[in-house]
Amino acid sequence: MSAKQHTTLPEDQFSLEDIALKVVKLKKLIAQNWKVILISTIVGTSCGLAWELITRKPPVYTATILFNMENSNSSGGGGLSDLASAFGVNTGAAPSSNLFAGENFNELIRTKNLYNRALLTKVKIKGKEEIFANYFLRKSGIREIEMDDDEVIQTFTFKHDAFEKCTVKEKAHLRIIQNFLMPLTNLVNESKKASFVTLHVITRNDTLSDLWAHLYLKTITNFYIETKTKKTKDLLNLVERRVDSLRKELYYTQGAAARFADQNQQVIVQQGLIQQQRLSTNSSQLQSLYFEAVRSLDNMKFSMVKESPLFTIIDDAELPYPKEIDRITKGTIIGTVLGLFLSILYIVFSKTFGKIAQKTEE
Repeated sequence: MSAKQHTTLPEDQFSLEDIALKVVKLKKLIAQNWKVILISTIVGTSCGLAWELITRKPPVYTATILFNMENSNSSGGGGLSDLASAFGVNTGAAPSSNLFAGENFNELIRTKNLYNRALLTKVKIKGKEEIFANYFLRKSGIREIEMDDDEVIQTFTFKHDAFEKCTVKEKAHLRIIQNFLMPLTNLVNESKKASFVTLHVITRNDTLSDLWAHLYLKTITNFYIETKTKKTKDLLNLVERRVDSLRKELYYTQGAAARFADQNQQVIVQQGLIQQQRLSTNSSQLQSLYFEAVRSLDNMKFSMVKESPLFTIIDDAELPYPKEIDRITKGTIIGTVLGLFLSILYIVFSKTFGKIAQKTEE
C-alpha cells in the first residue's frame, strides 16, 4: 500500500476544494465571455430604463398647510382638544362623543357633504369666477389619463353651485371627483406632542394643489365654526326677534299714550285718568323689557365671538411648488440585474451543453 491514500467522496457530497475549483472555472468562463456579459447587461439596463420611462407617472405638486384650530370657550375643551384627540394626541380630557372628537373627525372630513360644499364653491381664476369642480376637470388630468375613454366627461361642465339644484349627472360626477381627490387629500398630525394639524394635497397641477388645499381647509373651518356656534346662533335669532317685537310694541304703546294725552288734556274723570295711567304703566314695563332684551342681545353677541373657534395658519402653502418626479431606479436596477444574470446563465449552459455534445459524439 502507498503512503498516501486518496479518499473518494460520495456523488451527493462536495468538498470545499471542489467548490473552489468550480468558482475558479466560472471566473475564467466569465472573463473569456466578458463582451457577451457586458452587452447583455447594457441591453437589460436599457430595457429597464425604457420600461420605467414608459410607465413613469406624470410629475405631481404637493401643497402643505400647517394649521391649528382652537375654541376659546373654557368649558368642554374646545376645538384644540377636539382636533388633538382626532389624531391621537392625549390632552388629558375625558373621552367625548363630540362630532369633532376622535374617529368622528376622521370620518367627518371625508363625508360627501363637505366635498359637495367645496367642489361646488365658486373660485376666482384670473379674475373670473368658476365652479371649482369645472376647474378641477380641466387641470387635474383626469380626462386625459384616468377617464380618457369616457366621452361624457370630456365635455361635461357643472351648471349649478348648490347641491340641491344639481342634476343626477352632476351629482354622479361629483362622486367621481370625490373618489379621485380623497386619496390625494390628507389631514395628519405629524407630531404626537403638538396639536398642530398638517394638510397635504397632491395633484398634477401646482395651482390646483394650492387652490384645493385652501378651499378644502376653508370648507372644514366654516363647517366647524357653524357647528360649534349653532346653538348660540339659534338663541341669538330668538333674542333678536324678541327685541324687534318688543320695540314695535313699545313704540305702539308710547304712541297710544301720547295720542290719548293729546286728546284728553282737560280730562277730570277718574276713568280717563286710569286709562292714561295704564298706558303709561304699559309703556314703562315694555321699556324695561326692551332694555333688558337689548342688553341680553349684546351680551350674547360678545359670548358668540368668545365661543367662536380661532383658526390659525401656522405655515401656509405658497406657490410655486417644486415638481416631484418619480426617480428612475427600480426598473433600471431590475433590468441590469436581470441582463447580468441571464448572460451568465446563458454562458454556463452553453458551456455545459457543449461538453455534453462532445461526449455524445465520442
